[in-house]
Amino acid sequence: MTDQLERVQIVQWILDKQLGWVAAADAKVAVVVALDTAVFAALATAYASAKCIPESALLMSLATSVLLVIALVCAVMSLLPRTKGPIKSLVFFGPIATQAQAAYITALRTVPLDHLCEDIAAQIHRNAEIAAEKHRWVRRSIECSFVAALPWATAVYLLIKQ
Repeated sequence: MTDQLERVQIVQWILDKQLGWVAAADAKVAVVVALDTAVFAALATAYASAKCIPESALLMSLATSVLLVIALVCAVMSLLPRTKGPIKSLVFFGPIATQAQAAYITALRTVPLDHLCEDIAAQIHRNAEIAAEKHRWVRRSIECSFVAALPWATAVYLLIKQ
């Protein structure tokens, strides 16, 4: 019994780590969105203070805007909820919510530890998939944001140098 309980605790620890990776992706998205918003605001401020707007600044601004919009779309894709999971589970929120509270409590009390460990392992795997997908979208968002820096800096320079 002690060996099974230790195994469940280890599996729970792994699940917590996977949930941490999911949360880390969400935290990175918040930073990217804040920075991209600031870049848009700085560009708008440069336009507002410009005496004349050179065509090259317009082109650089367009490139910046396209890249930042792509970055924001990627950020949104990272934040979309991923609710697809196991149909029958004592760990995943979807199947839990479909059960009556008393039935869930009874099932949780009577489930063999091996089955609970398998259920948590399935949830670990699903959360690893979710974390990997979220981090791919975050990476794309960050890459677009960094690429946008060059045309952005050029546009701002062209607008304020006058």
